[in-house]
Amino acid sequence: MTTPVERTERLNHLKDKMREMEVLFEETETAFGDLTDEEKRSLKGLASAIEYHASKLKS
Repeated sequence: MTTPVERTERLNHLKDKMREMEVLFEETETAFGDLTDEEKRSLKGLASAIEYHASKLKS
């Protein structure tokens, strides 16, 4: 069992990581036109996995 302080710290850490991911998506969107088809497929696969997990958070 975690203490309220540990829980808050963990939640803040997760929020920070999700903000970092948002920035990475924005940077990727900007660079997308310069990527190869293989790089685009790889990023789309990763984005799909992230979207799947994000949808679980919305439920």
